[in-house]
Amino acid sequence: MKLWTSLALAGLVALHAGAARAQVLGLGTAQAGATVTIGQTVAKIVSENAGLQMRTQAFASTGQYGPRVNGGELDFGLSNVIETYFLHKGEKLLPGKPQSELRLAMVLYALPVTFFTPNNSPVRSAQELAGKRAPTGWSSQPLGRWLFDGFFANQGVPYESVAGVPVTAMPRMWDMFGQGQLDFALSIYGSSMTEDLGAKVGGLRHIDLKDDPESVARMRQHLPFSYVSTDTNPRTGQTVKNISYDFVLFTSTKVPDDVVYRVVKALHARAADLEQLYSADKRKVRFAVESGIPFHPGAERLYKEVGLWPPRK
Repeated sequence: MKLWTSLALAGLVALHAGAARAQVLGLGTAQAGATVTIGQTVAKIVSENAGLQMRTQAFASTGQYGPRVNGGELDFGLSNVIETYFLHKGEKLLPGKPQSELRLAMVLYALPVTFFTPNNSPVRSAQELAGKRAPTGWSSQPLGRWLFDGFFANQGVPYESVAGVPVTAMPRMWDMFGQGQLDFALSIYGSSMTEDLGAKVGGLRHIDLKDDPESVARMRQHLPFSYVSTDTNPRTGQTVKNISYDFVLFTSTKVPDDVVYRVVKALHARAADLEQLYSADKRKVRFAVESGIPFHPGAERLYKEVGLWPPRK
């Protein structure tokens, strides 16, 4: 009798432990950059306010953790809308392999990508970049290629006109630019990385994006759901026109509605914590915005409750 009682108790303990483990949600992020900073804050908010535990898991790229979310191996992912859209449609990032089970949980905010040369460069326009050393290749981070494609399309100048210098990803580009091995690069406008690069090369000269409808349309052929933003650096007062695109929290049809609802409800209540990450730029969480990917029913439920449905265009 004691043996059966012990076995029954052990089974209950194991069942309870399994249920507890099931409530630990995984959040995929990149290994560096904005998704890491935002992801850590998202996980903290959820763990403290949703009655769930969330832990970040870093991967080399969205192309690695996106399919895991699609397949139910990972509960959530954090990336930019461009890569998430390409994943969902099976375009560019994993061509011919649509991750059709992906669903949006929330749209966060956009961060502006600025393009620049050293301040002492003779280059003052995209047309003058012909023959100048610019990053190409992007074997580990294709987003870099798409951003430069979008920039040059916006400017009406072929990317191929530059003297290409192979890089694998953005960290390598930043290292080479800081060492004077590149004449042209990109980064998040007003970020510490951009400020550091400016300090290394004696200041930066930013090249404005064109915001007329035709130029924006050419840019969006490479960068869907991007737009041209006018941004002012709060430290210098300088205003530059940049490429902007949203960051998004995504999940899949395999995650229960109630779990997604609780996650989004907690993040909605604590949106100010997310906005303070980039408070100098007054970035506001956008929540429900059309981005070419369906929203999860659990997120839709919350947005209906708080008057944010249907999604804005």
